[in-house]
Amino acid sequence: MSQQRAQDVDVEDADVEDADVPAEPAARSRLRLPRTWAGRAAAAAVVVLLVAAGGGAVWWQSTALPADAAFRLDGRVVTVEQLDQRVTALRALYGVTAPEDPAGADAFRRDVAKSIVISDILDQEALARGVVVADKQVADARDRYIEEQFGPGGRDAFVRALGNVGTSEDAVLDEIRRQMTVRLLMRDVVGTIVVTDEELRAAYTERQDTLGTPERRTLRNIVVETEEQARAVVDELRAGAPFEQVAAARSRDQSTRDAGGVLGDLARAELEGPVGDAAFAVAPGELYGPVQGQFGWNVGRVDAVTPFVPASFDQVADGLRQALEVERGMSVWQDWIAQQVRDADVVYADDYRPADPDAPLPFGAPEAPAPAGGAVPR
Repeated sequence: MSQQRAQDVDVEDADVEDADVPAEPAARSRLRLPRTWAGRAAAAAVVVLLVAAGGGAVWWQSTALPADAAFRLDGRVVTVEQLDQRVTALRALYGVTAPEDPAGADAFRRDVAKSIVISDILDQEALARGVVVADKQVADARDRYIEEQFGPGGRDAFVRALGNVGTSEDAVLDEIRRQMTVRLLMRDVVGTIVVTDEELRAAYTERQDTLGTPERRTLRNIVVETEEQARAVVDELRAGAPFEQVAAARSRDQSTRDAGGVLGDLARAELEGPVGDAAFAVAPGELYGPVQGQFGWNVGRVDAVTPFVPASFDQVADGLRQALEVERGMSVWQDWIAQQVRDADVVYADDYRPADPDAPLPFGAPEAPAPAGGAVPR
């Protein structure tokens, strides 16, 4: 597959209990969203550190904190060391790592502090509501994770790997329990979401232009290092040089260079943003670019177009109902979190205060973030 394709996300049937298992490495599997509302909501809740706050003011009164404090929540101080320990456990499970550049690292530190505040607020609410996860459920989730990441009998390797990244099995178990608890708390808060047949019909009418088989395009693509080189490629192609010849001579994309630059038959969502925008903005037979992508400057050609095929109501009714349930459930959940944050007494140390306390945190990667390059390193 070319480097220009965006990371695929498969929506597959899964059991609700799949949400109990920590996310698999992006290199090994694709994000799976369970079929049911409860399952999808659980998947969205599994990594609570990225739950959107959905707005909501946090109390910023400049009250003195201990020198080693990251923040204080409802009178309880969380130190920098304690915050770092949480991040280390999350790095072990989900590959959560800070950017290397100073500005990115600073923003990451502030977002992590805010997300841990939200996590702790949810912990407190779960305790108040009597939401409890049994020890055996936590241990079972850990064991499934170990088997998936390290194979049968991989417990010793798992423990050694945790030591290599500076965390412990107890810390990881705490994080697993926390995510499972949030899943149950979310169910308790959201309750049952009902979408009536009339609402379903209205949503279909509103969204029918986007429901169906998406347009696909057969593309050829050449990747070069600079814009100047890309413009030279355009000149050669417009002068009549065969695309295959130019691709073989100039493209940096080893996966397509020797195949005449063929990317294949692709939907818009399968291409990275700028390249997809350019490729889907021209008519069949025309060139697109130069356009800068993640791996260089791109010039391509649209060889064929398969038009969008709309879906009937009966074809999409079940999936659309589930999507509406997820949307409404997430809206209830985020509004509820925002109110909890507004009600909380939070004071941040200067180095950990979020740049924009009213803005939601990233919510990702698609509905749940994939580990950065895998989970616990071997």
